[in-house]
Amino acid sequence: MLSTVTPKEAQVELARKLKSIRKSRGHSRSEAAHRSGVPAPTLRRFEDTGEISLRQFLMLCAVYGALETIRQMLPDQTATTMDELIDQASRNR
Repeated sequence: MLSTVTPKEAQVELARKLKSIRKSRGHSRSEAAHRSGVPAPTLRRFEDTGEISLRQFLMLCAVYGALETIRQMLPDQTATTMDELIDQASRNR
């Protein structure tokens, strides 16, 4: 499926969503940093720009209940033939 969203736009959107979840839980950046292990300056940069390492993003997702959703975004590909791969791709649309 073709997306009209750029990777940068997706980064900013994910940062906005996690910031919104953080605030809805009443957590300051310091509290989120303490709970996740992500340094507060890194968290601030992420919320302002969308820039963060994958590992630190996943650490935040774990704290805010989104890690399993992230894990399931990319399904396992078990196809052994081209026909099976095409069949799986058509079912995932």
